[in-house]
Amino acid sequence: MNTQENTPSLLPRIWKHKLLIFIVLFVLWIVFFDRNSVMMHMEREKNIAELQDSIEYYQREIERLNLHLEELQNDPREMEKFIRERYNMKRVNEDVYIIEKK
Repeated sequence: MNTQENTPSLLPRIWKHKLLIFIVLFVLWIVFFDRNSVMMHMEREKNIAELQDSIEYYQREIERLNLHLEELQNDPREMEKFIRERYNMKRVNEDVYIIEKK
């Protein structure tokens, strides 16, 4: 008896599924190795989301600062308070004590 005739070799069985092998290799290439792979796409999407959050934060900050600027321009008492706190200015014959929190 010849055992080689009874058992089919592995290589011809694999070649029967050429299309399946090609599809698997193609998917692996696209997911991991390509310049525009799925992994890179997900990383870029995450980066875009972070940048959009940053944009929203800075837009809110601009609005808050514009409101504060408007208050300073329209209210002299607010302006005086800001100057005194920010630049440690004082009136004549006035003592200012700065208390720092530890």
